Amino acid sequence: MADEDINTLYERALAESGEESSGDDRRSNTRIKADATSLSVRAELQVAAIDVSVSGLAFFSSFPMQVGQPVHITVGTIFTVEAEVVRCNLEHADEEFLETHYKVQCRFYEEEQGKYLLVMIKQMDEGKSEE
Repeated sequence: MADEDINTLYERALAESGEESSGDDRRSNTRIKADATSLSVRAELQVAAIDVSVSGLAFFSSFPMQVGQPVHITVGTIFTVEAEVVRCNLEHADEEFLETHYKVQCRFYEEEQGKYLLVMIKQMDEGKSEE
């Protein structure tokens, strides 16, 4: 695959699928069936940070996260840190489990990134308190 141009591979995939774009289709690109492939889709969640250190971060989430799950933590659009979930505990739930509250704890893969994140969060918190 690395030796072939992506456009060549794309054209081959379309030809092999046997799918044709119909004139009444509102989409500008041909779609092909994809039944057998499992995908992981990362949800973009806004979470409330509890605390941060050089080695990790804790936050509250409405959704559970699996221990060992990799996460990408982004501050605004400025900086992203990669981490791994090390603990996820249900803190609160209503009787029907419609409203849930999880405490998620993550460990950064690189402590240097943790330093940057800690400084950025501290600066952003200070900026908010001055407003």
